[in-house]
Amino acid sequence: MIRNYIELAVEETLDDVLNRYALNHPGTCTCARCRLDIMAIALNNLPTRYVVTDVGGIFTKVALDQVAGRAQVIAAILNAIPIVQKNPRHETKE
Repeated sequence: MIRNYIELAVEETLDDVLNRYALNHPGTCTCARCRLDIMAIALNNLPTRYVVTDVGGIFTKVALDQVAGRAQVIAAILNAIPIVQKNPRHETKE
């Protein structure tokens, strides 16, 4: 199977970053649609890192877990959050 490891990293990091952001920014939407939009914007601004084997996945994970790789993922998520918050596409309940 082929996977974009950066997508996995964003998925793993999103909850923590979004929850911390929401603590300092009341009213931040964390609905499923907004979360997916944040992920999409973040992923569009990050390089892809495709892996096929477990060995490749381990190598990429080690590289990403270094400070610079993790910081790049966090920065992309933090840049995406206000974009989505200004233009939410979630359905409102009336």
